[in-house]
Amino acid sequence: MEIIDILENRIKETLLKKAKLEAECRELLKEVNMLREKVKKLEEEREEARQKIEKVIEKIELYLSRTEA
Repeated sequence: MEIIDILENRIKETLLKKAKLEAECRELLKEVNMLREKVKKLEEEREEARQKIEKVIEKIELYLSRTEA
């Protein structure tokens, strides 16, 4: 009887550990997805900033070419 009780306890412990690991995995996956979304948003913002800077540079170049003439 004792061996069966020990085995049952080990199985219960293992199942609890498995459930905790699965819950942890789900939380980590949520966090990874959130970070991916944030990275995507930052990349979009960076591209918008780059485009704005290019427009400003073009305007400055145009202004300088007009003042040189």
